[in-house]
Amino acid sequence: MNEQSVPASVLVIGAGPSGMVSALCLAQRGIPCLLLERREKPETHPKAHELSARSIEILHELGFGYDELAQEASPAEDAAKILFCGTISEEFGCIDLRAGGSGRKYREHLESPMPYLNVSQVELEKLLRARVEQTPLIRVLTNHQWESFAQDPDGVTSSIRNRATNEVFSVRSEYVICADGAGSRTRKALGITMRGPDKLLDVVNAYFQADLSQVIRTRGKLYFIFSPKAPGSVLIAHHVEKRWVFHLPIATPHEQVEDFTPEVMVKKIKAVLGREDIDIQISSMSHWRMTAQIADRFRDGRIFLVGDAAHRFPPTGGLGMNSGIGDGHNLAWKLAMVMERQASPSLLDTYEQERRPVVQKNCDESRRNFERMNEVAQAFGIEVEEARWVNEQLLSPTMRSLPEKLRSWTERQVQSLGESILSRYHKDAAVRDRVLAAIEHQRSHFDRIGLDLGYRYEEGAILPDGTPSESDHQVSSYVPSTRPGARFPHFWLDGNKRTHSVRSAIDYKTSTLLLGESFGKLPDDLTHLVEQQTPRSVRLFLLSQTDIPLCHRAAVHTFLQIEPDGAILIRPDGHVAYRQQRGVLPSLPWLRSLLLQVYGA
Repeated sequence: MNEQSVPASVLVIGAGPSGMVSALCLAQRGIPCLLLERREKPETHPKAHELSARSIEILHELGFGYDELAQEASPAEDAAKILFCGTISEEFGCIDLRAGGSGRKYREHLESPMPYLNVSQVELEKLLRARVEQTPLIRVLTNHQWESFAQDPDGVTSSIRNRATNEVFSVRSEYVICADGAGSRTRKALGITMRGPDKLLDVVNAYFQADLSQVIRTRGKLYFIFSPKAPGSVLIAHHVEKRWVFHLPIATPHEQVEDFTPEVMVKKIKAVLGREDIDIQISSMSHWRMTAQIADRFRDGRIFLVGDAAHRFPPTGGLGMNSGIGDGHNLAWKLAMVMERQASPSLLDTYEQERRPVVQKNCDESRRNFERMNEVAQAFGIEVEEARWVNEQLLSPTMRSLPEKLRSWTERQVQSLGESILSRYHKDAAVRDRVLAAIEHQRSHFDRIGLDLGYRYEEGAILPDGTPSESDHQVSSYVPSTRPGARFPHFWLDGNKRTHSVRSAIDYKTSTLLLGESFGKLPDDLTHLVEQQTPRSVRLFLLSQTDIPLCHRAAVHTFLQIEPDGAILIRPDGHVAYRQQRGVLPSLPWLRSLLLQVYGA
């Protein structure tokens, strides 16, 4: 084999959303990188479908327009509805995220016109890939596979194989970001283990393209199915008129993945639709295992794990892909500051320090959501463990040895019993009330503004201001805060005009020092800083130089939780690093001391 050496400031392994966002964030900071992807072409089988408010903010800061992100998303009205059904046209209940003020509370805290998007990961990856390929600082190598690492004090040498030619060559980089997914070969090579259950459920899924707008009763994005013909299954409308994915849990080892052929899945889908006359053409199928695991460390020297390589969640909550996007956004600016000698290498220790508690909370909440779904079945009068035992008996070798007619008769009797239990919903008002209450109890599974916007870093690249720790945020509620560690909140500086958000202060290329309106005249050294934009690691944002209506100025300071002579240091990722609520005496030595305390700069 011919060997060659390729230099790269940062090697990013894996071109899924976490890897591509990491690369784009590095490029935003002027850091060139090599993005490696083992697949020749982007994957076409849909996976995640929920883009959170925070991820939309991050992508918008990277230059993606809101309309661009929403182009292949389902309509907002569909994305707000989650249905619980027998068949897809027999509805038991619905969670509408636009009802009860949920949509309004998002609008109050977002500059974005949309609180979330129901968009296929594959469609998002198309947008990201196009942007990555247009970015001069990112070199993309597809159909190339990582083989091995060798670290030394100055960098990492990685062995890469061209899958088309089988040629092996080396890549020399200062750092490596591993974004190679749930089965991460890089994580295993580093000897990093996963903590938590490695199997909650085995699932097969089928992707099919169809317009089911005339089949469904209510347009939505998720249809949880309680039919005994496909118990525990879920139909996901990535787009009602275009893309659907059917997920079916299977009882391994009693059932084998190989048994679920396209023909079997078509029958299951038609049973769930309650229609035999619908032509279902499956485009692709996949098998995945639901786990709830977090890597015991996110870093090995100069090598970092992001996304599914670092954590694997149940999909109940839509937190996996969004957590990975947050990982890349948190890590890239820190790498850039260290590489540009604007921060101490110790800043990189804060990546895991900050992200792990957030990831752990998201993992725990996803698992609770999964387990809480049993409440709906129990409200019907279904004992979940008993139902699981019955299903295992139907799949047992003894049952499989029976004559086909007897086995089919037994299965029909069990299904008939299941249907009679579900029919109680229509016959017994008490059962109906219990079911509807259990469905409503699932709301936090989907209404999660606290997880989207309310997470904060208690330790890391922040300088506590001495104020008492705020009570732990709730999943479905969010209170904006400028306390160090919190996401810098959104607030319209121009009041009802709603055209200029205070989040315009955020710039991923640098940190921002926001100063209250008392500071109209600054010392000469800071005036020079404003004019020359030096040092590069910080810029100034003066409220006194912002077009804020006179009647609105007091409200701005109240919202920002500072007096007119207060200050806030906002990190590149939009989290508050430092807050002094009053009595600031700005000078260049003061600013340099502040940056040294926060970043080791």
